[in-house]
Amino acid sequence: MNLNNPIEIAEEIYWVGSELKNDKFQCHVYFINNDDESILLDPGSRLTYPIVKSKIKKITNLKNIKYLICHHQDPDIVACVDDLIEDINRDDLTIITHWRAWALLKHYDWKIKLYEVEENGWKLKALNRRLEFIFTPYLHFPGAFCTYDTKTETLFSSDLFGGFTEEFELFAKSAEDYYEKLKVFHQHYMPSSTILNHGLDNIEKYPLKLIAPQHGSIIKEEFIKPIIKKMRNMECGIFQNFKYTQNIVKLSKLNSALEEAIKIIALQESFFNVVHKITKALNQFYRIESIKVFLSDDYEQNIIVLDSETDRVDFIEDKDKVRMLLNSSSYLKEGAVFYEPSILHSLLNIKDPAYIFPILDSDEKYLGVCFMILNPTQIKISEDLEILSKFETPIAMASLKERQLLCLKKKNIELFKETITDPLTELFNRRYIELFLCREFKRAHRFRHGLSLLMIDIDDFKKVNDTYGHDTGDRVLKKIAETIKDNIRSVDIAVRFGGEEFLVILPNTNKNEAYHVAKRIKESIENGKILYDAKKDFSLCCTVSIGVSSIEDNPKDIEELIRIADKRMYQAKAEGKNRVIG
Repeated sequence: MNLNNPIEIAEEIYWVGSELKNDKFQCHVYFINNDDESILLDPGSRLTYPIVKSKIKKITNLKNIKYLICHHQDPDIVACVDDLIEDINRDDLTIITHWRAWALLKHYDWKIKLYEVEENGWKLKALNRRLEFIFTPYLHFPGAFCTYDTKTETLFSSDLFGGFTEEFELFAKSAEDYYEKLKVFHQHYMPSSTILNHGLDNIEKYPLKLIAPQHGSIIKEEFIKPIIKKMRNMECGIFQNFKYTQNIVKLSKLNSALEEAIKIIALQESFFNVVHKITKALNQFYRIESIKVFLSDDYEQNIIVLDSETDRVDFIEDKDKVRMLLNSSSYLKEGAVFYEPSILHSLLNIKDPAYIFPILDSDEKYLGVCFMILNPTQIKISEDLEILSKFETPIAMASLKERQLLCLKKKNIELFKETITDPLTELFNRRYIELFLCREFKRAHRFRHGLSLLMIDIDDFKKVNDTYGHDTGDRVLKKIAETIKDNIRSVDIAVRFGGEEFLVILPNTNKNEAYHVAKRIKESIENGKILYDAKKDFSLCCTVSIGVSSIEDNPKDIEELIRIADKRMYQAKAEGKNRVIG
């Protein structure tokens, strides 16, 4: 393969880039030969332009280029555009980009036509060539998108699927090899696993035979699915942005409201606090009268009613209505605005128009519905339905938490607490693991959140009991438990696992974050006096060994997740104790 010539990577699609020596961050340029409506994708910088220009000339005349696709506004893509405009010298030369990129690119004052992808239905027809544009927001900037050639099923993925390569590799060698190069880039560039998976969902709606990223290496068909599968479990943090809205102030405020809603759910605040925060944010742009949630209880005997208008919890005791609620809600596959009264309106005695969405548990079982009572004349279908849908998850999470609490109260919460609490340390006991960890494990998989465990064992605890007696041993256990609680968040769960072993459950925490929590606990115990009595001139210090496991280890169930942490804890002991293995 002669890199000094254009390389045809698919039918009439050429790599026309240039290898930059000693650069791990190679920038690729692609050209679609399409008669006098040819297309240049991500034209490149002035460093590469002379070679790009010469390669295109080997294929066709520069004047045949009509379209310049710029997936974002960075100089590695657009620095050579001034030179291109001059060399092509064509009145109908057109730049294709997203409005967020154009907000910056317009400052170059190019004398060139503009084709905004969102204003043109996310499509382009150039002679017999049809391109589609796929919105991948925040990967890596708010207006990021990819270009899909329907003829060859080639995806020009911009920064997505890019990688750092020690040596120039035009084509990826293998899925395993390239994933490792891709992983470093994405963990650095992409803001969160949630956003990454959202982009991958959009991309996987299309059949893919080739992925041509701006950086890294071209990915052949046989490597695409294995790489995407691995990427879906990659730990990268915030909510995906919105496809149709151009009001930046609106997006910023609503995104902040989403983050705040998730935060207060994590802080165990009530359903009503959560929905009032959401309503306040939405009412800057819409008139949300109230949020009403209707859920079946555990035994499908009653409907739990949560009404933000009155801040009241009520119960409808009617088995037939429960059955009808569950049956009707199962027909709602996604949120929708109901301008006219529906079956659910009649069933639940609601007369006003509303945005209605179903609420499901972690097993995808329908439990009920949420009504956002609103003024439908304010709703723009494509733009605002998307925005409202983003608030479904925090409302559902708060609703399910409230439902769980109400159901627990009906089963006698005090008795429940006694059965799941260790009387000595006042931590949860192993019974609680079955309830809490099982739920968090399912939630981590469903919402692709982080989840990590710490298995903690007191080093040489038998010597403490043998030397000072069991009363002193019990005091040590209590003090270790207090130290663990002092070093974790309120949403984290500390469990006395048995004897001198403790388990810490860290929801929404990746492996690296968990490792740092473990180190903090280890150092707090190591550097503190666990027991101290100045009058008796007595002090006792302890150390602990800690094993860390995470959902990133791909355990098949919670038992395996615990076994991994336990195995690493024993490894820490074998390597000399007083250490963390993750």
